[in-house]
Amino acid sequence: MGYQVTFPNQQIITLPPETAAAIAASKAKYAEPLWHFRAERVLKLGGHQWIFPGDLAAAYALYGAHPGGIIASAWKLFNRSWRGAAEEYFCDHTRFPEHPRHLGKNVVPLVDEDNNAQQIGWVRINQVTQADENYAVFVQFTLLELFAARTLPTTYL
Repeated sequence: MGYQVTFPNQQIITLPPETAAAIAASKAKYAEPLWHFRAERVLKLGGHQWIFPGDLAAAYALYGAHPGGIIASAWKLFNRSWRGAAEEYFCDHTRFPEHPRHLGKNVVPLVDEDNNAQQIGWVRINQVTQADENYAVFVQFTLLELFAARTLPTTYL
């Protein structure tokens, strides 16, 4: 049956074996959760954390065919603070004047963890699970914009 994930909207996905293995390898670094919540104001993904599309190259290809946006999913360890950060970005016009409010609410920068934490796009966080027994959190997001890597503005750090 494999490693299954149920999102808050009751959508169930079965993880590819390589994703389950990557989660197990990451969890093995922690004898126990060192924290139950880890602040993260951007969606920072390494290549091993993409579930669908399966990696960044596949995301670029799929987004190229569907520039209006694609639904994607990924995993991280430990609970994150994306929704709170997205609300702050949307509401605080003074600190975040360049934020793409025209994309709507729940939008955060997408960062490539494998490329010096360079920003590669904007995503809308659709739904997030709570950390499971492997400390894994699963996030479904809409990839709204995907572009060549560039320096993330310091206001988002």
